Amino acid sequence: MTDWRNIDKATILTGTDENGNRYLSQFLKEYEQTFQPDMINAGCQRCLDDYYNKFIKYLNTMGTKVKNESGYKLKAKYDGIPLEFGSQTFVRNSTITKQQGDFLLKNHARGEELFEVIPEPTADADGGDALKELTKLERKELNAQADALGLDGASYANKGEVAQAILDKQAEPVIEDTDNGEPTADADGGEDTDQDDQVTE
Repeated sequence: MTDWRNIDKATILTGTDENGNRYLSQFLKEYEQTFQPDMINAGCQRCLDDYYNKFIKYLNTMGTKVKNESGYKLKAKYDGIPLEFGSQTFVRNSTITKQQGDFLLKNHARGEELFEVIPEPTADADGGDALKELTKLERKELNAQADALGLDGASYANKGEVAQAILDKQAEPVIEDTDNGEPTADADGGEDTDQDDQVTE
């Protein structure tokens, strides 16, 4: 639905959009879909005034009830644009969803130019959840996990840094030995190697 509050009354009743389509035709179509009147009298000026006043009042009422939680905010001149060419879904700031914002950002020719505000990208769901779980642990538990991975847990300034270091270490690929295909032992993993068998005097 178009936010007709952003277009002045005279333009709605007599003007056309950038494609040459009459605003009044779209306005009356949306009015009919919203209020489902018995009939529409487009030739009656007084009737058109009544339709306009009723629809604007309705939009003002709905606008106070709907909260935009998408994080997106369109620039004023793009408020009410179609989701895509030929679409009957019109995107406006009062009702824009994250999915609609993401779609416009990715697929519309103007992309970022459409928006006054674009939300920050969210962290990867798995990585974000894992980090949250780690930071719930006590510092000494985090340090122990870090030490087991060959890191020095105590050297990090806070729990967040220790947790991130653990995740980074766990994400590292396992390097396989080129001779037998078995994973090589971690330097601090405790497994015997040829060098471990040599006792220094």
